[in-house]
Order: sequence, then C-alpha cells, then structure tokens
Amino acid sequence: MERPIERRTALALLGLPLALSLGSSLAGCGVGGNPDDVPPLLAASDLTAGVGDSASVRGAQAPIGDTLTDQAATLAAYDFAARLLQGCYKAEPGGNVLVSPLSALFALALAENGAAGETLSQMEAATGMGVRDLTSYLEAYARRIGGEPLYDTQGTGEALALRSANSVWLRDSGGLSVTDDYLATCKDDLFAQVFSAPFDETTRRDINSWVSSKTDGMIEGMVDEISDEARLFLINALAFDGAWSDPYKDDDVRDDTFTAVDGTGQDVRMMRSHESHYLENGFAEGFMRPYENHDFAFVALLPKGGVGIGDLVGSLDGGSLHELVTGAVPDVEVSAGLPKFTASHRALLDEQLHSMGMLDAFEPSLADFSPLGSVPDGNLAVGSVIQKTFVDVNEQGTRAAAATSVEMETTAARPSDPEVREVVLNRPFVYLIIDYQSATPLFAGVVTSMA
Repeated sequence: MERPIERRTALALLGLPLALSLGSSLAGCGVGGNPDDVPPLLAASDLTAGVGDSASVRGAQAPIGDTLTDQAATLAAYDFAARLLQGCYKAEPGGNVLVSPLSALFALALAENGAAGETLSQMEAATGMGVRDLTSYLEAYARRIGGEPLYDTQGTGEALALRSANSVWLRDSGGLSVTDDYLATCKDDLFAQVFSAPFDETTRRDINSWVSSKTDGMIEGMVDEISDEARLFLINALAFDGAWSDPYKDDDVRDDTFTAVDGTGQDVRMMRSHESHYLENGFAEGFMRPYENHDFAFVALLPKGGVGIGDLVGSLDGGSLHELVTGAVPDVEVSAGLPKFTASHRALLDEQLHSMGMLDAFEPSLADFSPLGSVPDGNLAVGSVIQKTFVDVNEQGTRAAAATSVEMETTAARPSDPEVREVVLNRPFVYLIIDYQSATPLFAGVVTSMA
C-alpha cells in the first residue's frame, strides 16, 4: 500500500552568499509570511528592527496589477526563467532539472540594490529589468502573496498558498559597514530583515533555523559551514502549498510506463484527467491543470513527435514561453496524463549568470557593491550562487522546495462539443508552476527520468 504524501505544493529558497576577501555579511528579508508563524529564536541581532515601517507609503501606491501584468516585466520574468532553465539543462544534458526563477529574482534583487556602475548594469542585463523596475515588480508580488487583490488597493483577500521570505546576514566583525539606505531598501521595498551575527557556529544554526522556519521544515541544513572569507549572505525562501482544484480519485490513477531519455522503460503511476486548457506550438503540446481557487496552475509541455527534449528546452525564450503558457488553443480540450513523480536538483548558477552577462559581480577587482557598504580589507564580490530544489507531484497536489545560495566574498467561451486531444506525459517533458492570475513563473523544470 502506498503511503499518503502530505499535500504541500511548492517551496523555493534562494540565498546569495556575498563574500569579501576576508569575510562575509548576511542580510535577510521576509515577505508574505503567515501571520500565525512563530519566528525562530535567534542569537543574531536584527538591524531592521529600528527601521521605520513604510506600510503607509505602500498604501498610496498604484494597484499591483498595473505592475504584475506589465508586458515588459512579464516577458522579462519569462525570459529569465527560460534562460535559467536552459543553462541548467545545458550543464546537465539529459538530467532532471528544477529551478525557481522567482526565488532567484528575489535574491538577486537584494544584491542589485547594493550594486553600482558596470556591476549593476550587468546584473540588470541578467535579470532583464532595471533595478527599480525589478524591485517594484517584486514588491508588488510580495503584496499579492499577502492577499492584496490585483486591482483593488482598498480590498483585502486571503493570503495565497505561497510564502516568501528574504534575509541578509552580515558579519559583525571585520569592519563591514552597511549603508542606512541599503537597510531601508531591504526592509521597505523587499520586506527584508537584516541580521548582524558573529558568523560562528551559532550563526550557522541561526541561518539554518531561519531557513527551516520559512520553509516549513522542508529545507534543513542550508549552511554546512561559514568560511573565514564570508561577509554576507542574501537568502530568499519561497514556499508554495496548494491542492489541486479537482484532486485525482483512486480510479484516476493507473499503472503505466515512462520512457526515459535513455530509452529505458520505467514503471509509473499515471494520473488521468480531463483538462480545458490545451497548449501548443511548433515544438510542443501540453495542458494546464489548476490548483485550488485557480490562483496557481501546473503547466505541462510534451515535445511533439520528432522533437527531442533538448530541442524543446533550447527553443524556449521569454516571448515563446509566455505565449505558449498563456495562449490556450480555443475549442480544444485535453485527455491528460500526469505521472506521480519526485525529483531533486542542485545547481551552481554561476555559469548561467555569466552567460546572461553578469560577470563583474563575481570578480573581486571589478565588482562594485559600494551602495551596499564597505569593508576595509578588500572588496565585496559574489563568491557563488547555489540553488537546491525538490518537487513531489501527487494526487493531492505538488510538494516542492528550492534553496539558492549566493555567496559574496572579499577576494577574490468554448463550444458544446470541443475537440479533445490526448497528452500523456509518458516520456521526457517540461513543466512549470505559475501564478495563474498574474502569469508569474514560480518554478520551471525538466523531467527526463523517473528513476
């Protein structure tokens, strides 16, 4: 008998460890948290505790829908998602890949707001948005997570089945000095907390405790050790927990075979359903399956006959991916098959970000993070960007998690009888978890094997 899997739809964690030549600092932000959350007991000092709240300022802002549905911002978010997915798949061709573009953007925004000059320009090229546009986009999305309606600034709604938290952790020794403007931006615009800590064993435990609390225990042991060079960690945690709008029944699930990318047949439990959103372009066909309340949706893309999974991944860009995901074919419905599956992935994102134009941020002699702060014994630069992800798709919903770490160092209307197409995911496919209302991409992945 199969053991029931706890319903929890998606989780993402992104952290940017920023390191100086002789150490690192860490800062933190929390967005759209559950009001019932009990914060972990931390030894670290919260530097944003005394920074004024900007809620009154946010209340005067434009409806979040104006920002979240802006075509340029939306296409930039999809382009970033496509490039991140492509880069990770290229690094591991034929492997299972899962990334969280939204989590990555939150963490990168923490770094971008502390960057200047060519370093900033390159980071803006990588994310596809200017720093103010990116910050506004993420600030609006944080408000959406908290339940703010897209077009009613006076209205209130239920918080979404999605949580996000940002944190910045700073080393309290080594002369690191962080500007007041940066602290204010972290708290006011990115809903961030900034912690000062000694970067010893207690700090490692604090960081891991913070991460665990923000991810409902799905990410444990985020930081194995803190190097002497570490000065700063920038971390985002993104957790999605949603049930299907129409959960699968027992008789919807049957034995089937998945043909992996290497041609081997693998036993799977295939979940069958009838879906109303059929997706198609020259490379793929697929379907969209909504989660409860239709706030979010699972998108599945199966390569057409003669198209390899690598070809499909390589064909994606912001425009084509957005058009495919949002442009359901009229008068066509889907007899769909979605396998139960779990997958985990760990990726070093340095090379992907290099390929997007983000170069100087990693180079100690060129990086310019002067708006963030200064250190007397070196220059702040990004040491590494790491993302860890996990996904579990089952009858009740989707359980997923992602963790990304960036280290900075000082070194270095349909007809009555619509056409019905069959799309069964019994071979390698691409999938996404998106915000159905704003079309924001939360997760993007490739499944090539069920083993």
